[in-house]
Amino acid sequence: MNNKIFWGVVVVVVVIFGFFVLSGSDSTETNEASDTVSLTLSDIHGLEVDINDPDRLYLPNHQGLYVQESDGEIKKQSEISDDLMSFAVHPSDENIFYASGHPRTGGNFGLIKSVDGGVSWQDVSEGLNGPVDFHTMAVDSANGDHIYGYYAGALQRTLDGGETWQYLNDAPDKIIQLSAGNKQDQMYAATTSGLYRSNDQGNTWELAAFESETVIAIEVNPSSDQMLANTNAQGLVLSNDGGETWEKSDFSTSDTVLYIASSASEPTKSYLITKSLKIFQSTDNGSTWSAR
Repeated sequence: MNNKIFWGVVVVVVVIFGFFVLSGSDSTETNEASDTVSLTLSDIHGLEVDINDPDRLYLPNHQGLYVQESDGEIKKQSEISDDLMSFAVHPSDENIFYASGHPRTGGNFGLIKSVDGGVSWQDVSEGLNGPVDFHTMAVDSANGDHIYGYYAGALQRTLDGGETWQYLNDAPDKIIQLSAGNKQDQMYAATTSGLYRSNDQGNTWELAAFESETVIAIEVNPSSDQMLANTNAQGLVLSNDGGETWEKSDFSTSDTVLYIASSASEPTKSYLITKSLKIFQSTDNGSTWSAR
């Protein structure tokens, strides 16, 4: 009889202890997702600079949209915690963003849009053969309704903010990354066979640089002729004449550069993020870099 009482007490204690442990875990998760606790990236799917604030970075990832200010702290920006596989900012409205990826419940959510700086998001469209999951997308530097996205081996384009879409059948194969040029209707595509450029809304394309090289990342500054690229053969390279000539950047780490972004409001300032999720910054057009 005494043994039964003893084991009954043990069970009650274990249950109560388990309750408090689980309650503590829930509290920790809530705090980590709040705006008052600095977060740590677990992955990255893009990099953008605020169009008006050169020190504010947007970091789309598996948990939604994060933001990093000049103090280096990373905070949650979005109310949603969906997987943003691609992300792009509007060229003239600091509050409008576009994204694509996966909801937490599975599947794809096509193109979504935020009009409040990435806090809340609304569905725009499924895209062609969708719902799409663009792994790279870009918005024309002069027209925020012209959006390009790459899905299932095909490049799509909308000229009306995502309402209707067209396939761009002459686009290069195996696109890794897109970047809008600094001229209206201009688009760049980093591919496994070089860097390609279109000057007519993606209808026709030509090889711009790095023939037969895999171009992992490409960034065109919307306010200058500065361009930055990372290739498998040359590493991080830069151009100050719109891609006519290229030179090596003084970036010594062997860590792979995944994404590059430059400031429209302060053109000499650029950022990059590596495979190990380290962020670097440059204040001299990408010539030299330091840890953010």
